[in-house]
Amino acid sequence: MSVKSYLKPQSVTDALIMAKTHANYLYFAGGTDIQVYLKQQLIKPDHIIDLSDIGELQNIASNDENISIGSMTTLDAISKNNSIYKDFPLIVEAAQSIGTPVIRKTATVGGNILVNNRCNFYNQSFGWRQAIGSCLRDVGDLCQVTKTSGKCFSRNVSDLAAALFCLDAKVIISNQNEGLELSIVDLYNQDGIDFHKHLDHDGILTKIILPIDAGSTWFKKLRIRNTLDFSSLTIAAKVYDNRNFRIGLNGVSMSPVLITGNLDMIDLEGIKSLARKSCKTVDNDMMPLKYRREMIDVYLDQWWVSIQK
Repeated sequence: MSVKSYLKPQSVTDALIMAKTHANYLYFAGGTDIQVYLKQQLIKPDHIIDLSDIGELQNIASNDENISIGSMTTLDAISKNNSIYKDFPLIVEAAQSIGTPVIRKTATVGGNILVNNRCNFYNQSFGWRQAIGSCLRDVGDLCQVTKTSGKCFSRNVSDLAAALFCLDAKVIISNQNEGLELSIVDLYNQDGIDFHKHLDHDGILTKIILPIDAGSTWFKKLRIRNTLDFSSLTIAAKVYDNRNFRIGLNGVSMSPVLITGNLDMIDLEGIKSLARKSCKTVDNDMMPLKYRREMIDVYLDQWWVSIQK
């Protein structure tokens, strides 16, 4: 792979100008996953725009109503921030579940939120993909999982997204036109190839805003190796004082899944049914498909027991 230029803007404005004037560019955050994609030749940018020198993207600020987190804040910094630990222990738990302590010193909040979807048949070496015939997400015309050409089912694996879904977070995107504030739920497509929305016009995810609201939270993550593997299933949940609940699921569909309701209006079996219908789970993970589906019910059982105490 040959990169023509490696650029380090000092501000978001500089980064947007560089993006506008350089075709086939890649925004680079912590790079803990992107470097693997580069090595496997899954992405081939001509220009890399490294955002690590932009100080405004590394700020954490709080007031009585919310906490805002810059997208280039590292997962390690999240875990050590007193305000986040006090008001959003769920975010700390999710951040600490990602990678190793060394990785968390480099990996960023924005990078995890926008992590590329994964699939056993796609996330392989160039030679491996050539041998099997590749897939419609790469250069082939068939999904190697379903053997169809209609849709890619690569799965979203952001653990922070599951937690942010149930915390009703908002995100700020800066682009060539104007700034945009939207619910994090609206950042994702249920599509294994075109999995992020609102990042056209060279958009940069700059900030995450978390509203401070009382309630109990719960988090669980399934993977083979705790420090190395991406999530095979992540479930985060929050129950508010009025008994409304929000449950974020990830690792089992093309985008994170949100389930909402009120505990006085739906029982556990109803919640499980909603989860199964909402998740488009296929056999594209190291863990068996049947087991991953069963674990959705198991984790929801555990959450249900925890909120009865």
